[in-house]
Amino acid sequence: MTAMADTRSQIVDAFSEQLAVVGYQGVSLVGVARAVGIQKPSIYHHFPGGKEELYSAVALRFVEQLRARIAAALATEGPLEERLRALAVVSAEHPTRAISFEQRVYDALDLVSEETRTDVSERYVSGVLNPVVGLFREAVEAGDVSGDPWLLMNAFLHLARAIDLMNEPEGSTQLVALFLDGARPR
Repeated sequence: MTAMADTRSQIVDAFSEQLAVVGYQGVSLVGVARAVGIQKPSIYHHFPGGKEELYSAVALRFVEQLRARIAAALATEGPLEERLRALAVVSAEHPTRAISFEQRVYDALDLVSEETRTDVSERYVSGVLNPVVGLFREAVEAGDVSGDPWLLMNAFLHLARAIDLMNEPEGSTQLVALFLDGARPR
């Protein structure tokens, strides 16, 4: 990695840390520069768009990491139950801090330009939500579950987030059973 790429990465990391703690409005570019050991004007060398461009870099990195984890879970071989368990585990792997960070990324969407908001939102929907909707669409078409795939995706992902609160080794299995027993066609 070049020195310039390393500095850019350090700036993104420092911005990410501040965003997690104080939210978008509380992020200080002076504080980011101080954390990296550079002067504030150096941030603009790497990110001419300043705070919003940095937010975009942080948000898109987060979305990409989540997309990759979701894709790996959905690539699990086996019946619907196995794929949902893998998806539940990925959702439960989010430590409380990551969930808080995700909320900070989401909250900042109201504070950035329409262009940034659209870019981040579209990548989240296409990379994270649509693949899960696709899983449920396939399951509906196969007769494994019934209902609207978007509603099923939303309900499942919200339930899966609760696993980290359960602290049970079999939490994903229990969650999938609960979800599917309520979603199976009658």
